[in-house]
Amino acid sequence: MDKNLLKRCLFLLFLIIIIMIVLYIMARYDEEGEKNLPFSISKILIVSTVNGQANDDLENIWNINIEQVNDIYMYIDRADNIEETIKEIKFNNFIVNKQPEIGELKLLRPTGELSNLYVQSEQNYLDSEIVYLGGLIDDMKSLEISNTGGILGFRFALENLGTFISNENEEINYDGRLLSNLGITDIEKLKFNVSFDVTIKTSKNISYNGNINLDMPAPNIITEGNSNIEITDFSNVIFKRIKD
Repeated sequence: MDKNLLKRCLFLLFLIIIIMIVLYIMARYDEEGEKNLPFSISKILIVSTVNGQANDDLENIWNINIEQVNDIYMYIDRADNIEETIKEIKFNNFIVNKQPEIGELKLLRPTGELSNLYVQSEQNYLDSEIVYLGGLIDDMKSLEISNTGGILGFRFALENLGTFISNENEEINYDGRLLSNLGITDIEKLKFNVSFDVTIKTSKNISYNGNINLDMPAPNIITEGNSNIEITDFSNVIFKRIKD
């Protein structure tokens, strides 16, 4: 065989091997994402209950607008031996994959103190975004998270479930047991599913994006009043580097 032809064949073979290796690495990255994230989600806590807003009514003892709320608390941890800090964490691209049968679904951002985080929250952020900036401490009211990791949150609310009117002089529990006063005894009517993107941007201006999928509300709110879901397995959440 001609030496030049042999060299060309070997070069072509080498080039094919390099291309296959690159394609393999790209496929693995597409499937598994980043392996060494500077920041990661360690836990998501969903706290589900029911709120009641009393209406002015001189004729009835009870006149309450009822909504079912799901408070999301997301815990962000920094990896060991990392000097990077959080610049911002953004939540967007909210998609309602399964609508509830009743009520109007809204996404709310914290606006008040810890004892009443959503006291004045009215804007619906489902078609918008919520951005937390890295700060010295966690401050949900100001949409800030400790730049070394902390807790942030928002709320999915099912509003306009109905109004409970009664003249019975009885104690009212402002929790999930209020639903039975509206004749809502089937949790399936309240169930919904949402997905959204989480983008963590570090002090090095590197952004990592992943997608979260959540089912709500937590079970047993109708019978127990309050119910929680705690998620710690994020093996199905793939984070990848993205360009801003």
